[in-house]
Amino acid sequence: MSRYRTIQQWYDILSSRLKGAPRESIRFYSLEAFPRLMHHLETHKTECEVCRRHFETLDEMSFELGQWMKTDAPEMVNFQAELEDSVRHLRSDHKVFPKGLWLSRFVLMGILVGILGALITIVVVAGVVIGGVLLTGAFIGMMVGWIAGKNKERKIKKQNRLY
Repeated sequence: MSRYRTIQQWYDILSSRLKGAPRESIRFYSLEAFPRLMHHLETHKTECEVCRRHFETLDEMSFELGQWMKTDAPEMVNFQAELEDSVRHLRSDHKVFPKGLWLSRFVLMGILVGILGALITIVVVAGVVIGGVLLTGAFIGMMVGWIAGKNKERKIKKQNRLY
């Protein structure tokens, strides 16, 4: 695996290619994960033809990306579509997920389950403070979801399926 560029090397490469691009555009197009995505596509490109095509297309597009962002060029639509296709491919075919995806899902589910538990408590137990019980249920659910999501992402990261 040493023949592939590291994530830090991809950060450096893409930083030089995006030099002068507006920071707002970089945030708007969610390019914070782009170096990690390129690293994963590069590691899979030898065994997967689809990854190779996505890698080559995105790598080629990244040379013009900074200029496209400055001028708000229509090519950005094509870039976004290619980016979404590559993410979808990694997710469906290689079971590789973006960092934070499982954490946010588990936190959301935890909050919903916590609120549901609070609603059941309100119906069953008479004389409880509704606002306090709902807030407590949501908080406990969020914390349990956060812990479960972190554990899930740690397991996925150990399997090298997180970018």
